[in-house]
Amino acid sequence: MFAVWFIFENDDQKHLSQIIKKLSMQYDAPVFLPHITAYGLVDTKLDALDKIVSNSIKGEKPFTVEKKSISYSDDFWKTVFVEIHPNKELVRINNRLTKSLDSFGKYEVKPHVSLIYKEMKPVQKKKLAESLDVKNQFKINGICIQQFSEDISKWAIVRQYNLDESWLSKEKKIITT
Repeated sequence: MFAVWFIFENDDQKHLSQIIKKLSMQYDAPVFLPHITAYGLVDTKLDALDKIVSNSIKGEKPFTVEKKSISYSDDFWKTVFVEIHPNKELVRINNRLTKSLDSFGKYEVKPHVSLIYKEMKPVQKKKLAESLDVKNQFKINGICIQQFSEDISKWAIVRQYNLDESWLSKEKKIITT
């Protein structure tokens, strides 16, 4: 199973990673890479997904997303999170992915950046969400394919693409692990 993630430019990646690491230590929760899920879990071959992701980002440049709010939910994968305003670039890429991946699995995009994955009482989540100081804008400069596991420590990025180089389809930079 794989997920497709939007990933952040270096400074924003560091900002969000610091928050995630601090919360992970404070609440004995797993550490993970900050991301916005572009498309949820799909069960297909990596090579097929690689081609779909490459095609979905052709011609795309880095873009900025804005924080809507900091919230929490009963969903483990959205324990406490930064809700993101959908913008035209994010929606356009998600629509391209949906067109190609809908047959593998349905995913409704609700852009957010999770800050912690942890079973917590609602009052704890509310207090935590209200206490966090998170910047208002983030620059997305890449997309990646993540190999999913129920064990967060086993998550792995298996392909990564820079948006500003995505139009170089044959020469795209791909990181494989």
